[in-house]
Amino acid sequence: MEGNLPELPVVTNKQGDIVPYVSIKESGIINAYWMPYQLFALLEELFCQRDTEGRWNKAKKYLAKFIPEHAIVVVGVLTKADILNGKRYKAGSKFRVDSNTRAYNWGIGGSDQIPKDVFVIEFNFPSFDRLKKCYDTYDSINATEKNQEKFYGIITGMCSYEPQSTKVKKGVIITALNMANVCYQPDVYFSKAPVTEAIPGQTFYFLDEIKAFDQLIVNEGSWNQTWTCAALMSFKKYGVTNERLLEGLLRLDGKKADTMPDVWDGMTTIIEEWKTHTFLGEKGTRFSQFEDQVSYCLYYIDQWMKNSKLKRPGNGWKNTASKYKESGISSLEKALNL
Repeated sequence: MEGNLPELPVVTNKQGDIVPYVSIKESGIINAYWMPYQLFALLEELFCQRDTEGRWNKAKKYLAKFIPEHAIVVVGVLTKADILNGKRYKAGSKFRVDSNTRAYNWGIGGSDQIPKDVFVIEFNFPSFDRLKKCYDTYDSINATEKNQEKFYGIITGMCSYEPQSTKVKKGVIITALNMANVCYQPDVYFSKAPVTEAIPGQTFYFLDEIKAFDQLIVNEGSWNQTWTCAALMSFKKYGVTNERLLEGLLRLDGKKADTMPDVWDGMTTIIEEWKTHTFLGEKGTRFSQFEDQVSYCLYYIDQWMKNSKLKRPGNGWKNTASKYKESGISSLEKALNL
């Protein structure tokens, strides 16, 4: 078959130079084969793997059901002896580059099935430094795949949900999602910025709320990160079918303010603040100001839900976001839309 292949096309870069082809197939750097699970389970984690048990705690939900894709693993092999932390490793030593969380999950019985064999993509490199670069390519928080692209892969692949809106489809909710999780799960998530390895767990925790938000929004340009975060958190508190909440969030979506009364309703207060910046000042996503902005919105969403009107927020409003989970309502109240 290969004898009938067409000639390789000539490709040039921006400078007009011809880009050469490399014979990676014959290089011996990459191999692929099946490995019995017993042998795979004995492999050491690569030294730079971060907190496997902590990662498992965030990923255990989507690893509970085995799918064939879980059986594809990456292994690194030292082609020359090397020393790490005072220990000498001989040439031929093998390490798990990715799949460490899966291996841990299988080992403690966290999956409904365990593969008898795994399909190995093997990289052969001469040093731990080079294996570290291999690891970064696949699994580190510095991987080249953007967080937004990662989110789309998770929500469509792991969660089997195809977003309707461009905002959710492109993952332009990652900052909002991270803040919502920091507020609702402060013992698990505390990074001030989105972290790639946290995205699966954060997505699953707010999956119903993400779906509701995705199906609600009409005017995508209305939804800055603060409003998006407040929408996810209020959906979590009041339920994704609460009619009063849906009415209010649609007011935000259309920026439909009612400024005729002397004292405004909660949604109008939010909309007008983002027009005038009179109370909070200029808006942004630096963690300190972002948390205040989310608290402000949640405070006035709560006022909207109570049909209460206030000219200014009361004492303690800045703690609204961090204490929002504590102020949650019961499942029965959610079901009754109370």
